[in-house]
Amino acid sequence: MSSTNKSIQEKTAELTKLVAWFDSENFELESALDNFKKAEKLAVDIEHDLLSLKNEIQIVKQKFDSEN
Repeated sequence: MSSTNKSIQEKTAELTKLVAWFDSENFELESALDNFKKAEKLAVDIEHDLLSLKNEIQIVKQKFDSEN
């Protein structure tokens, strides 16, 4: 499953695992850059998804407010 098809909750869980890896006993300097890049991409994707969701909520709210 690509990250674009994952829910915000799934992406957040994956990001949490990646961040925890940096503090774990499994941390390897050689893998740090790759994991950092993955975490950074997930964070950007989550931010984008949340912004899109916020915009949708605002549109629905505006429609609701205009009907009342």
